[in-house]
Amino acid sequence: MGSHRAINMRRTRIVATIGPASDDNKTLQSLLKGGVNVCRLNYSHGEPEQKTELYHRIRALETEIGRPTCILADLPGPKLRLGEFEGIHVLGMRRKVELHCGLSHMEDASNKKLPVQYAGLSAELKKGDPVLLADGLIRLKVLSTTGEAGGVVTCRIQDGGPISSRKGINVPGTLVDLPAIGPKDERALEHALDTGADLIAVSYVRTAKDLQPAKETIKKRGLSTWIVAKIEHPMALDHLDEILDVADAVMVARGDLGVEIPLEEVPIAQQKIIDSALERGMPVIVATQMLETMTVNPRPTRAEVSDISTAIRQGATGVMLSGETASGKYPLKSVQTMARIAQSTEQGLESSDLKPESVNKYRFTRAVAHAGVELAKMAKASRILVATERGNAPRLVSLHQPGMPVTAVTNSIETARKVQILPGIDSIMVEEYDRGSKTMQNALSLLVESGEVKPGQKIVAISGSPKAISGLTSTARLYKVSKTGEIVGTE
Repeated sequence: MGSHRAINMRRTRIVATIGPASDDNKTLQSLLKGGVNVCRLNYSHGEPEQKTELYHRIRALETEIGRPTCILADLPGPKLRLGEFEGIHVLGMRRKVELHCGLSHMEDASNKKLPVQYAGLSAELKKGDPVLLADGLIRLKVLSTTGEAGGVVTCRIQDGGPISSRKGINVPGTLVDLPAIGPKDERALEHALDTGADLIAVSYVRTAKDLQPAKETIKKRGLSTWIVAKIEHPMALDHLDEILDVADAVMVARGDLGVEIPLEEVPIAQQKIIDSALERGMPVIVATQMLETMTVNPRPTRAEVSDISTAIRQGATGVMLSGETASGKYPLKSVQTMARIAQSTEQGLESSDLKPESVNKYRFTRAVAHAGVELAKMAKASRILVATERGNAPRLVSLHQPGMPVTAVTNSIETARKVQILPGIDSIMVEEYDRGSKTMQNALSLLVESGEVKPGQKIVAISGSPKAISGLTSTARLYKVSKTGEIVGTE
């Protein structure tokens, strides 16, 4: 499978949430051709089984777009939500409203009483605590609570507005005792792994322990699916190092983070998370409201353009679209706009000589990857090839930002798909031979045939031994393509 050149030339990865506005074949294909590297499926909405057909639809497009597709399954997490109720109710300023905890549905909900799914909230809140609904648009203050689980919390409405079913609830300053992976998450995780998700995002991570249930489930199945830790709770900022030591990638989930901590502190938190991820050579995605106005308008604001550009200049390896592509009016324009901003920003960035000291794992592979990148720079190579079984070697190459295309060479479709989240990486599938050099020669031949590598160009191949893909990464070789298109070693 070849790569899509325009997407390959852009280092920053674009993650797009697929929803009602984008889940038909025609729109999906246009988004993937327009710049989407990773399709995010949000398990907070709908039943897991309803997403099965969407998985198949995304995979079926691989032949048409000429590259593997990457699917990120985003688990619901321990998100507090209102229960189900009919219609929209307007909460009036200074009025009182009762939160009836432990109810997933309420027939007689009104602007005076609303259901809350989590029964324990009435036991954990106390007088004076803030309660925020709908991403903080509605603000309540606790007047009293019955104290026991499944009770009633009476609140004063400080900032009112319309409220509808299943809106999110945030309680800054209160540690809610919800498991990171609850029953709904377990169902979502099982479905995602059964259906072949490439990446699993764990929501509301507070400590490294919150990642363990998902990691253990993946390990028991004998899979190497990568875990993305979503940072959206203030406790996660206090435990950031230990979380990043366990995760494979990280997401700055600014929506809930901006409700849980003061808004003005979010940019500093964003920079801290990006810096900590880059120290480990870890993909880091910045998410939420990046092109919010494009859910209803065909053009972004200048502030949104600056926001995306700033995130990339801060070091983010990926940027994400949520409602813009899931339910907005202009999903394709949103992707194209984001791609243009990323490409323009990257032109002004220098390649990095970042040498992360915190990558304690894969020390030997890291040394060979670094040597290969340095060799490619010195030789003015046009491309780096990295043989990989599970995707770790290309991740370690990409963190050095070599300033040239990098192609992951693998015999695993799962690996070819998941490396799409790595900045500046594309992938090709080859058969593995006993002789590592033959495997890499075949990969180079495919790139020459596709026109991505041309006569006279130099290529650096990083591979394992004795087998290129499954062997321990140990070799960096410089190749040159002859005028007749043959590949020869260089002295």
